[in-house]
Amino acid sequence: MIRTLIFGAIAGYVGKKLYDEGKLTEFKDDLVARYNEAKTQIADQRAAETVPPVPVTPTSPAVTLNS
Repeated sequence: MIRTLIFGAIAGYVGKKLYDEGKLTEFKDDLVARYNEAKTQIADQRAAETVPPVPVTPTSPAVTLNS
């Protein structure tokens, strides 16, 4: 239990220090930018997959007569 309290105190101290320096805001902004980029890529990928494929018309094989 003492270890938990000590770890919590250290995490709180470090978290407050990072918050005061604005590091957490930079982290959040970077995280949001990466999320939006990934969301756009996935949307583009899904749009490309939903385009129906061009139907291929079968052609009959060429027939040659050897006489």
